[in-house]
Amino acid sequence: MAAPQITGIVAQLFQAKPSATPAEIENALKSTAYKFAAGAPYQAAAPYTSSYDKGTGLVDVVAAATALGAHSGQ
Repeated sequence: MAAPQITGIVAQLFQAKPSATPAEIENALKSTAYKFAAGAPYQAAAPYTSSYDKGTGLVDVVAAATALGAHSGQ
């Protein structure tokens, strides 16, 4: 059931940077993900870290949009 949520998040990220490539969106999502302390440890997986029970982590939409160059509006 994560697909609809991630689809909406990706749409928001394309609003933050319409010219973003799919690779830029993926990098923003994975590099800014919140890492949970509980459960299996994170291990190196290419340029990111991943865990068999948590994946790359919890999506942080604000951090991902900021990584793409969005402004906070303040």
